[in-house]
Amino acid sequence: MRLRGKYALITGGNSGIGLATARLFVSEGAEVVITGRNQATLDAAAKELGEKALAIAADVTELQAIERSVAVAVQRFGKLDVVFANAGIRHARCVSSAA
Repeated sequence: MRLRGKYALITGGNSGIGLATARLFVSEGAEVVITGRNQATLDAAAKELGEKALAIAADVTELQAIERSVAVAVQRFGKLDVVFANAGIRHARCVSSAA
């Protein structure tokens, strides 16, 4: 329980590496706030992680969403010990022009 009493914010914590990190942190005793853009996957991740997790819908490309997520995390926990800024790739639709 190396993270007992620690509080973490994990961006993209609803899937992939972010969710794996949230699982590990919770198993080590941390309480986590996870963020993501997809409400359905956030709800599923929060249910899986249990009472030590709070899910917040947030798009990290929007500064106000990040600020709101941090504010909610600090309001709930009183502080943050860890911020895991999980990177992701947003696929853009490619449009090609035929000449």
